[in-house]
Amino acid sequence: MKNKAIIICSLLLACGISAMAQKPFKDLTKKEPVVNIKSPTIVDFVSSYLSETDDELRGNLANEWRKFLRNEPLGKGVNFMVDMKNGYIRYDLDYDLAYPDEPSGEKTCVEFCYWNCDDNKHKLFAENVSFSQNGKPMFTEFSGMYIYAYDNATQNLYMVDQDQLGIDEDVHGEVTFVLPRKGKDIEVLFNNAKKTQKKLVWNGKGFKLSK
Repeated sequence: MKNKAIIICSLLLACGISAMAQKPFKDLTKKEPVVNIKSPTIVDFVSSYLSETDDELRGNLANEWRKFLRNEPLGKGVNFMVDMKNGYIRYDLDYDLAYPDEPSGEKTCVEFCYWNCDDNKHKLFAENVSFSQNGKPMFTEFSGMYIYAYDNATQNLYMVDQDQLGIDEDVHGEVTFVLPRKGKDIEVLFNNAKKTQKKLVWNGKGFKLSK
């Protein structure tokens, strides 16, 4: 994987943490307030999530996002798809378009979405990072899905232990996630000989892996 891919995606992993969260999510680590908007939309979530751009790693994607919001031309190979109605945003980078002198067949995809929890007190906000080369999945230390709990009252985001959401070791490792643009379930494609495909079915507070 090129350093450019690592730069763009590693920026999404930085989160300062402290203190403890409240029920129904137990043993969560608290992040500083980053949303500060009542009833945030997916654009609010992503804008706030990408607002801390103190370093070059985090700045690349955030810079493209700001250009998108201002309706300015994006970098070569960059595309955003925003579905406000369904609370979904997708960022794509095609390296062959961005760097035509270094064709590689590599692509980066970053998805964002959120769910309203049944307790009417929390939302879950997710980011999913995936890579591919010539249509086949690539796995790096930056690949994967990251989920946060949002407290409606405090307007804080909390890093979530995914085991508490029903996402256990059965879906860890070399798997490709697809966040829901429509519906509420997460698709899971296992990188095994059978290319097994399952779903993480939403239950109002977390997920259950389909059989």
